Amino acid sequence: MRVVDCVDREVKVGCTVLYAVRRGSSMWLKRMTVLQIVEGGPNGRPYLSGTTPEGRRVSVRNLYTVAVIVPLGVQYETTT
Repeated sequence: MRVVDCVDREVKVGCTVLYAVRRGSSMWLKRMTVLQIVEGGPNGRPYLSGTTPEGRRVSVRNLYTVAVIVPLGVQYETTT
């Protein structure tokens, strides 16, 4: 099964994605590197498993709130 983000870009292992987080009335975006795409999770739909830049393990089950920001294999030049 092809897993896509909110704007129909394919999510692959190794991609960096943003996902929405909500605590009470506050909402913000967090970054995650996808380590695994689990097919057929508890609700029968795929979900993402990965780590944040701080090293925390995360699972994202609502793929409608995910956006790919760095596709796999794309390298950006940094200027200093």
